[in-house]
Amino acid sequence: MLVAKEHACYIMRAMNNPTSNRRGRKTSKSQLADGEYTIDDLARRCSTTVRNIRAYQDRGILESPEKRGRLGVYFDSHAARLDIINNLLDRGYSIDNIRELLAAWTDGRNLEDILGLEKAIALAFSTEAPREYSLADLVKMFGLNSSSKSMIDEAVKLGLIERKRTKFVAPSPRLIEAGAQLIKLGMPFEEILDLLRLLRGNVQRAADGLVKIAVARFDEFGDELPPSETIRELSQLIWQLRPLAHQTIRAEAELALNRSLRNFLGDRLSAVIENMQEEQS
Repeated sequence: MLVAKEHACYIMRAMNNPTSNRRGRKTSKSQLADGEYTIDDLARRCSTTVRNIRAYQDRGILESPEKRGRLGVYFDSHAARLDIINNLLDRGYSIDNIRELLAAWTDGRNLEDILGLEKAIALAFSTEAPREYSLADLVKMFGLNSSSKSMIDEAVKLGLIERKRTKFVAPSPRLIEAGAQLIKLGMPFEEILDLLRLLRGNVQRAADGLVKIAVARFDEFGDELPPSETIRELSQLIWQLRPLAHQTIRAEAELALNRSLRNFLGDRLSAVIENMQEEQS
């Protein structure tokens, strides 16, 4: 009976993973679906190294990948856990501390609820996949020259791009594309960096205010872990913050742009019209 049950589970798993290697055929990277990663992709996604990922697996704080032939396949759940680990490491926790913390976190709680909250915290606002650019790509996109090292360094300091050996990785390719469009509209690269600094400070303060809603709910339980029902509520709250944040920030940006257009261009247009009327009279 047990053998039959295991055989049925194997068949179901194979049906749900059509790229799995049942006859020893190699699964290629191109066959991976959205939300699936090779170890190199996962390391790049989470700004860590392959060596660290393997060390975390050996130390028991990160699950092993799913094996498809010779390829180890990681999922968004691994990325979520890695983001949590990186955050705790940045706060000064040791690997042993993190293992104990994760064990306490899951003890007596529904694992699906815990993973749901982990995913909400780490991925709710992380929909972009990082993209690599060569120095030549950046020079061409932003109208720079090969000697513009100081401007590239400033972009790195702002987190617009990150160095990766001889290339650069953009955590948000959309910001890179927006900057390239501003270059085409005539804005110098230095002014784009100044604009980003200004935006980042203001948007960060708005984001902090929104996230405090979830933090306040969590703080109701002090140093105790919330019950499973509250954990599910927190997960839903975090996911709901995303569209609200986009809606609020976009609406305020549109109002600000309208005010700027009226203030800066309205007066100039009026002056031009008055001048035309004087010339005609």
